[in-house]
Amino acid sequence: MNVNGGPEAEDVYEIGPLTYRQGCVSVWKENNGCREDALMHDRAIVGVYTGTPEQRGDQLFRAWVNAEELPAVLNHWANVLR
Repeated sequence: MNVNGGPEAEDVYEIGPLTYRQGCVSVWKENNGCREDALMHDRAIVGVYTGTPEQRGDQLFRAWVNAEELPAVLNHWANVLR
């Protein structure tokens, strides 16, 4: 996972956020035509924060995640932020 050399903010769209009691998770995908299968096949940036989506607190995690790793990463943070 690598966050260096990522796309500019206008080149991505946000999926979520997923909100939990102790924080929230946002997933950003690159705007490569917004294909229907992009979520399951393209890498994404995952950001995890304390607070709410409207008032984000500290950033706990931010990384590029390959499509095959995405379910495990989201499951991990869902368990942490419950």
